[in-house]
Amino acid sequence: MTPQWKRITSVCTFTAVSALAVSSLSGAGFILQEQSISGLGVGFASGAAGLDDNSSMYFNPATLALVEDQQITSGIHIIMPDAKFINDGSLTAFNGVSGAPVQGPDDEGGKTAIVPNIYYSRPLSDDLTFGVCMTTPYGLATSYKEGWVGRYIALETDLMTVNTNLALAYEVSDTVTIGGGISICYADAILSNAINFGSALLATVPAELIPPTLMGDVYANLGGTKYDGSVELTGDDFGYGFNFGVLFTPDESTRIGLHYRSNIKLSLKGDADFMVPSALDAYFGSVFTDQGGGVSLNLPDTAQLSAHRYITPEWAVMADVFHTWWDKFDQLHIKFSEGAPDSIVPEKWENAWRFSVGTTYQVSEEVQLRAGLVKDQSPVPSAEYRSPRIPDEDRVWLSLGIGYQVSENLSLDAAFVYIWVDDPEIDNYTHSAGEYLMGTMEASVTILSVGGSYRF
Repeated sequence: MTPQWKRITSVCTFTAVSALAVSSLSGAGFILQEQSISGLGVGFASGAAGLDDNSSMYFNPATLALVEDQQITSGIHIIMPDAKFINDGSLTAFNGVSGAPVQGPDDEGGKTAIVPNIYYSRPLSDDLTFGVCMTTPYGLATSYKEGWVGRYIALETDLMTVNTNLALAYEVSDTVTIGGGISICYADAILSNAINFGSALLATVPAELIPPTLMGDVYANLGGTKYDGSVELTGDDFGYGFNFGVLFTPDESTRIGLHYRSNIKLSLKGDADFMVPSALDAYFGSVFTDQGGGVSLNLPDTAQLSAHRYITPEWAVMADVFHTWWDKFDQLHIKFSEGAPDSIVPEKWENAWRFSVGTTYQVSEEVQLRAGLVKDQSPVPSAEYRSPRIPDEDRVWLSLGIGYQVSENLSLDAAFVYIWVDDPEIDNYTHSAGEYLMGTMEASVTILSVGGSYRF
């Protein structure tokens, strides 16, 4: 490959794969915290201290000891994000000083997602309890129309993970229980965005190699879609991790839980499918052929400290502090299989905290009411690194829930959550070479969850 072609390929590859930098890695960031309906009802304030069913094992395997019978718990969470972008002067062919306005409408990228989970636990002896669960710990789904103003950063994003965790809890004494587990995590991603091949032509190909009529037409259509191409990236992989926790019960009214979940390393490998506009095929078609691609991801580790206390036999209060080591996501290194150069995309995410308080009230033997309030920090350091794929900013959750004991063995649960997201500002010139996306997102999330538990 000649030096000139290496330069062309480098610029366009950075543009093409920049989408992967944000969306492959959504609480804050891209963590899905919807792992328990009873827990969701109190804003996860019970967390590592547990509630009344075995779904608490996700937040602390030691809480398995709280469930004396064999139990199955399952739920479905319907996550409905609203993310509308309002353009504020986005530029293409940006050289650090000036550029051409990007044409195209604003768009709303929220895409409804359904997140299921299921838990099973069984006492093996008076002191030892086994549990297994299948959950979706990370995920994201956003979709924008072709031709929208932010198309060079994001079109389609669909990240799915399925995590299987095997756990044991052991009661060391009347006041201390320890627990641990191992995780097998499968991840699958589909990501797409437009590529501005017209801008790439002007930036990388010597003027003497471009016919004057073509050059004039490319200049006349800068910011439009005439010379747009696209890329769709797919990939999947398995990763492995562990978790462990401790549950303290100093008296009958109080529980304190501490939990740690390890990071999981993934190496997503799959296909990169390119579309090059026919008028520019002679310049880019031989380089941007469909090929294999891959990226290594280091999903963050987390730690959680929770407390649960009964004020009266009917009324309980709880609080939780949750920490995520997002600083591992400093940059993303993307590799291609057919000679295209590596691309290193800066992210510079920061560690983040989540703070929760919650309460439950036992109205009757059958009905329990739940409520929670959450403050969730965003790991995105500034507007410079924010993308419409994850229009992330600090957020506040309001959670409401109800539990209904249908019979001695069967209980049903429901939860409603509304999340206010501070309007995320985007001032991003770092994720796609030559593209400067400027604007504001109007973002919020609504969650509806239903499920139940059966003891036998």
